[in-house]
Amino acid sequence: MNTSYAQILDKILSITSQQTRGKIELSEDTVLQEDVGLSSLQIMELIFEVEEEFDISFPLNRLPDIRTVKELAETIVAALEQ
Repeated sequence: MNTSYAQILDKILSITSQQTRGKIELSEDTVLQEDVGLSSLQIMELIFEVEEEFDISFPLNRLPDIRTVKELAETIVAALEQ
C-alpha cells in the first residue's frame, strides 16, 4: 500500500473529529487524552478503527508511546513500511 503521511494524517484527523463531534480544532500536535479528552478506551477504539482502515496491527507495547496525532500517524507509517 502506498499511502502518504498526509493521507494518513487526514484520515486520523477525520476519525478523531468524529469522536469529538467537531468541537475541537485538531492538528498534528493535538494530544489525544489531554486535548481531545479521549479515555483510554476511546483511544483503543481509535487505534482499532485506524488498524481496520489501513489493514495494519499495532504491537500493544507501542500504544503507551502514542500520545499525539503525529505520533499515531508516524506509527502507522512505520507499520505500513514493514
